[in-house]
Amino acid sequence: MSVPSAQQGAVTLGTVLLLLSTATLLLYALQHPPTNPHIDHTASPAYIVQAHHTSTRPLNDPPSFDANQYNLGDGVSIAMKEPATPPDSLPSDPYAQYIYHKELQLNGDHGMQPKIRRTIVVGDIHGSLQGFNTFLKKVDYDRNKDVLILAGDLVAKGPHSLQVIDRARELDAKCVRGNHDDKVIRWRGYLDSLSSREQSVLEAEEDDETEEDQGNWGLEDDWTVRKRRRTRRPRSSIPSDLDRKSEHYRLARTMTKAQYDYLRNCPLIFTLPKELSIHNIPVHVVHAGIDPHRGILKQKPWVLINVRNLLKDGTPTRKKKSGRGWAKEFNEMHNRRSPSKRDFLVVYGHDAGRSLNVMAWSIGIDSGCIYGRRLTGYVVETGEILSVRCPRN
Repeated sequence: MSVPSAQQGAVTLGTVLLLLSTATLLLYALQHPPTNPHIDHTASPAYIVQAHHTSTRPLNDPPSFDANQYNLGDGVSIAMKEPATPPDSLPSDPYAQYIYHKELQLNGDHGMQPKIRRTIVVGDIHGSLQGFNTFLKKVDYDRNKDVLILAGDLVAKGPHSLQVIDRARELDAKCVRGNHDDKVIRWRGYLDSLSSREQSVLEAEEDDETEEDQGNWGLEDDWTVRKRRRTRRPRSSIPSDLDRKSEHYRLARTMTKAQYDYLRNCPLIFTLPKELSIHNIPVHVVHAGIDPHRGILKQKPWVLINVRNLLKDGTPTRKKKSGRGWAKEFNEMHNRRSPSKRDFLVVYGHDAGRSLNVMAWSIGIDSGCIYGRRLTGYVVETGEILSVRCPRN
């Protein structure tokens, strides 16, 4: 009988140790599946919860709202990160911090609400402070008697975006989130998430991009350029739809915390109770529109802030020249369902191309203020349409 040598024993022991190590790694992998780097796994899987309410809904389980779930009172609402959105959608990231829904409370949200004179929903302002102030003056707005609801896109395109936010805060105006607001919010959320080191890396990359734009990098050899790019790359990735050369990025960097907090707290849907409406029906204010095939409180965030049209298969799209207007299909659908009685009204902005668009179940009020056309408002108590001419910016 042969006796194993010391060398053979060492090989056998090494093989056993290798097999044990491999088994341990496999077991760990099964118990700890890989995570999506764009989701904040330190919080609840799919929600940021405002006030003291929590949700344990799994990440891929779409929300299902009913009256008992969403009517939580002033300042209490659910913020949802939507992981599954239509084509050309926003990526799911933790920087959006969506607040899904708020409802105006007649006895809690505004001290003078039992004596409300008017509730005025105003279309896209887009940084046109002059147009906004002209509107307020013409309609004789009184913050002690009137309630102002801004239909999103307070910022971008115009010259005074941050001043518009300050004016809205001064007036205690309510608001919903628009697609341009959303990009500013997400940029600021991303910037606030960076460490001081990563902030320095981002600033260094901006310097590199400036030099590249000016043609200075041609003076350096390729190895130096590659080294600078490699050593200055931030560890946290920027969401793919955010452009560092955009106005949204500039606004996010320069806005104050108070301005950011105001904009971030604009929900995706703001509901006004039926007691205020001339038609005695709830009024839901959103920025862009809804998917007619979903309930008003089962909408995807991307749709609420981006949709313009519906494709032939019913998919919402933000493209102007594809499909047909969501509002047209929405109204046709509900007219067939209930031709003589309306259940609710949707008031929205976003679609300046169609301008003022009054239908039975919806009213579009983005009439292109930023393009030198008009800033439009809808009075919930009377059904009146108010508008003023805006300066061309």
